[in-house]
Amino acid sequence: MTFLLLILFPIIIAFLIKFKILGYFIYLLPHILRTISRVRQSSTNYTASNIDISGIEEAYEILGITVDASNEEVDQAYKELIRKNHPDLGGSEYIAKKINAAREYIIKDRKSKGR
Repeated sequence: MTFLLLILFPIIIAFLIKFKILGYFIYLLPHILRTISRVRQSSTNYTASNIDISGIEEAYEILGITVDASNEEVDQAYKELIRKNHPDLGGSEYIAKKINAAREYIIKDRKSKGR
């Protein structure tokens, strides 16, 4: 009888410890998955307000300027387009977000290249 207790007691303790750790993991699982999702999202393509810009060429194409345009030309093109397409003035919210995302993408790209 004591031999049986000596064998079962450590096994029962091991299961309790295992399930307690498993319980904590299950409790924290939503937080862990959210954190992983945020890390993956930040390392993918640029997104601003859930608007995807696939590359620098697309950003310049949206603003209707060339790659060698100056910062003033970028700002001028942005202001002209946003004035025409602002949602408060009857424009499309999606297009306005796309214009904003393109400008932000260009600015971010130029800062990273030191221009």
